[in-house]
Amino acid sequence: MANIDKVSLALSEWAFKVAKSILPQLNIPVGGRLAGMMQILGVNPATYSIWNELGFLAEPVIQTMVTPVVGKMLSGIPDEQVQELALKYVDAFVKQAQEKGSVNVFGIAIDESDLNDLREMLVKRFKER
Repeated sequence: MANIDKVSLALSEWAFKVAKSILPQLNIPVGGRLAGMMQILGVNPATYSIWNELGFLAEPVIQTMVTPVVGKMLSGIPDEQVQELALKYVDAFVKQAQEKGSVNVFGIAIDESDLNDLREMLVKRFKER
């Protein structure tokens, strides 16, 4: 298996884990347009759970998005250098999280422990043949 594929698998697995921990905590603002539409449809926005309703889509959506993006980003890099590059990026994110308390990625604050989880997942994948 190519290192690019290993990075894609680790990122997909990690992104799903992050989504699974974040999405259940998201609430629909009660007074917004979306809440109004939900109420018209008979759905109570205060008790609605995005994860319970749509969580099953997270894994296939993440895999569908991550694999092509990682492939494009790393396609010009020799495969033997992908491992070193991926770990350097994660280490830079970890350092940033240590200095600032978290790293903001697309509006989501990711803390040091989550980034260390990503590093562990990458290391595990790189050990696989």
